[in-house]
Amino acid sequence: MSKSRIITVPNPFLKEKTEKISSLDREVQIQIKEMIATLRREGGIGLAANQLGYKNQVIVIEFIDPEEKNHLPLTIFINPEIVKYSGETECFDEGCLSVPKIEFELERPAKLKLKYEDEHGHKLKIAPKGLLARILQHEIDHLNGILFIERARAQLFKNYPELKNTQIAFLGSGEFGAVICEGLIHLGVNLKIYTEAAKAAGRGKLLQSTPVADRAKKFGKQYTEITDIKKAVIDDCDLLICADFGQILPKQILEIPTIKAINIHPSLLPKYQGPSPIQTALLQGEKVTGVSIIEMTVKIDEGPIITQTEIDIAENDDYTTLRDKLATVGIKLLAKNLGEIVRGNLEGNPQPKNFMIKTRKFAKADGEISWNKTPPEIERQIRAFQPWPGTYTLIDNQRLLIHAVHMEKKRLVLDSVQLEGKTPTDFGSFLRGWHGQKPKWLSKIKINKNVSTG
Repeated sequence: MSKSRIITVPNPFLKEKTEKISSLDREVQIQIKEMIATLRREGGIGLAANQLGYKNQVIVIEFIDPEEKNHLPLTIFINPEIVKYSGETECFDEGCLSVPKIEFELERPAKLKLKYEDEHGHKLKIAPKGLLARILQHEIDHLNGILFIERARAQLFKNYPELKNTQIAFLGSGEFGAVICEGLIHLGVNLKIYTEAAKAAGRGKLLQSTPVADRAKKFGKQYTEITDIKKAVIDDCDLLICADFGQILPKQILEIPTIKAINIHPSLLPKYQGPSPIQTALLQGEKVTGVSIIEMTVKIDEGPIITQTEIDIAENDDYTTLRDKLATVGIKLLAKNLGEIVRGNLEGNPQPKNFMIKTRKFAKADGEISWNKTPPEIERQIRAFQPWPGTYTLIDNQRLLIHAVHMEKKRLVLDSVQLEGKTPTDFGSFLRGWHGQKPKWLSKIKINKNVSTG
């Protein structure tokens, strides 16, 4: 079976209502198998038919809870219909395979009464509650052409109607900032987007726009490019939000908003202020990190902390995976507190200066491995510097780029390497094809028994 591709926003097909199934024929059975395979491959817990381009009413749900608290066995729902909602509601975080990297807290009824058919055509009734009730509401919304981001938007404006007239300026450039920007677009706030100007990149030195610019274009939003923030013209606004912007905002910019200027920073301030908080957390072997929302001052990342939240760092997290997790947490935290910030109900607390830790900007030279370091230190360096500035070592005076690594019994195992100018390969294949002089650092690498070193 070919790998199905999930339809994502802003594809208009997701807004179309689906139709009831009249016959559970062979095509529908094939579709169900495809949906199950896709759900498991993508690591989701629920999938609606129109997320794969089908215009009928099929939902598949499965959740294998490692803690065995909310285990949901594989269940197929055909033509599901909610016949009653409970008056009791609960708030819970929601995400969606069709809206990657975005999560919002959403209020929904805690219990339902539902009727549906299974894959064999049996008519059934259930009264789900908790997690199953929420997943079913989310997926049935899909079948009706409604996305969870629309629910989040409606609830935000219901609770904070003044946000409809709040003018927000957003400044960001990198992928972390792009996720924050996209989340604000989905929330439907009055947004003016500013990002750094496109820069020449790659061997061809072609102009490459920032991830924030790309996200704005994807959703049909206008944006303004900035070459020098000191000379930039930022329109009057009520709130200025900065996330992953590559230039220091001067005092005259910070004084533009009538409410305040805030920054979304990917660390638990006052720890890891400055340009590389994610990489530094990985290098230092931190077990937890987080996102802080602060009031901006002329001193970089030293403003009062409005709110923050922490997340665990997984053993296999590299810069990219951790950045994306933090971006998801960042937009969720911002959405949860945006209304109260605009109302002036959230004031920051000063950062304790004796706990401040500064980070620095890394250069390509920082990627060279020193084999005097311990294996865990080298492993953390490789994860922290993937993809930039990358890590490398020398072999016969040539650079060997190291893309992926893991530890086995306190020994370093190289998974993916690339001789400069060549294509990436696994380390075993590289060694089998290598006929040059063996480097001294090879003795510090754990090599599988079936790999010949020549």
